Amino acid sequence: MNSTYRAVVIEGPNRARLLERSTPKLEPGEILVRPAWQGVCATDLEVFDGRLGYFKDGTAKYPIVPGHELSGRVAAAGEGVCGLKPGDPVVVECIQGCGECALCSEDNAIACPKRREMGVMNLDGGYAELVLAPARVVHRVPPAIPLRAASLCEPLAVVCKGLRRLGGAWGAERRPRGAAVIGAGAVGMLAALVLKSRGHHPAVIERDPGRRALAQKAGLEARAGLSGLAGFDCIVEATGNPEALHAAVAGSRPGASMLLLGLPYDQRPFPFESIVAYDRALIGSVGSGARDFKEALEILPRLDLSLFFGPEFPLEDYEKAWAAARAKTSLKVALRVDFAA
Repeated sequence: MNSTYRAVVIEGPNRARLLERSTPKLEPGEILVRPAWQGVCATDLEVFDGRLGYFKDGTAKYPIVPGHELSGRVAAAGEGVCGLKPGDPVVVECIQGCGECALCSEDNAIACPKRREMGVMNLDGGYAELVLAPARVVHRVPPAIPLRAASLCEPLAVVCKGLRRLGGAWGAERRPRGAAVIGAGAVGMLAALVLKSRGHHPAVIERDPGRRALAQKAGLEARAGLSGLAGFDCIVEATGNPEALHAAVAGSRPGASMLLLGLPYDQRPFPFESIVAYDRALIGSVGSGARDFKEALEILPRLDLSLFFGPEFPLEDYEKAWAAARAKTSLKVALRVDFAA
């Protein structure tokens, strides 16, 4: 293995460079992953722009290597690692706790006081030729899933967790639900596709005509406006737009359940009486854990994800990839980090 590797390092707001770094030494229980694909997420752009809340309140600090939607192969495994060997195709969990506390033992790393988030909060991510990770957060990719598709595992795991939490509000009754999915970005589209695969009836609400066309091409009902929300049993809000959130609450039927998958929603006066007085359920969900990654790897082969395979760029063209992602003309822009994988 080379003594150095390349990585995109965000050194501060609006400052990023492709740098050479020293290859880290493996400790027992650790794995070095060689990313093959790295999906570009809106969070990556927020880190670069300095807009992400973690960096505003000091929870996270620069410099950081962005990226949390990666797939790749094991480059090396440290002492004591079982079940994974060099060359194995893998994905890596974004949210990583200490691995020792009671919360981590419950697969609840998001609540671990020592948690870090790969490429987001105090942990380098996948815009790099090597990524260091504890073996406990690395998952082998089944042979039937190409590595390009596997790079969608992280956003799909986020959806799996959110929909599980939404299902908890439905109680024991299991029946097809009408679901309004607000936002036809990657997370919203994945949520709609998973809901449809489970026998529900999703409709994607998206004001951008190009994104609506993509939803229709995926076989989904697509609407332009937020009117008619009272006709749905549940609402999945995947934009983080506070106006959309207020419209969802105001326009939903009594007894509706609402899943919030977007960020940041901003600070607004909020009439909580509109939740309590109409039996509505408002559910927030962020990130994912081991259970969600395993479920995502099971679901991936059953979904037609061809529409998610948008423009591809080599690692050194990360700025072009960011520009393509900002244009919002495709569902997912990706960096092809290792062309040999």
